This record gives sequence, structure tokens and C-alpha cells, in this order.
Amino acid sequence: MKYLILDLAISRAEYMKYYQGRAVQISARARDGRTVRLPATVMRQFVSLSGLYGTFAVYYDDQGQLLQVDRLS
Repeated sequence: MKYLILDLAISRAEYMKYYQGRAVQISARARDGRTVRLPATVMRQFVSLSGLYGTFAVYYDDQGQLLQVDRLS
């Protein structure tokens, strides 16, 4: 299974745009330099009162379809 490592730091105020539906995708740069876009709904489970912070492994298939996201820290 292929994967990317993302370090995210999105404040609560910024994430509210995703939560309210004003933005539907999160765009981030992976540690290897590639840019990835994820549906904001996929990351909702990791949001705390302070926002979305942490390191995540994003797993995808050979066609680039998202399979799962795991929080690493």
C-alpha cells in the first residue's frame, strides 16, 4: 500500500471553513514534497477544540484513491 506523510497545523478558525462547507478539500504538502488534496470530511475525526494538528499517514491505491488515514502523532 502506498502512503504519504503529512504534518498538519490548521487552527480551529481555519478548520471552521471546512466544517461549515465553505471549503471542501484540504490541500497540504507531504514530507516528500508532493501536494495532496483530501476531502475535509476524512479529517473531521481528528479535529480537536484547538483545530487539526498532527502527523498523519495517508494511504492510497495505485489509482491514487484514498484508502485510509492514520494519525501518527
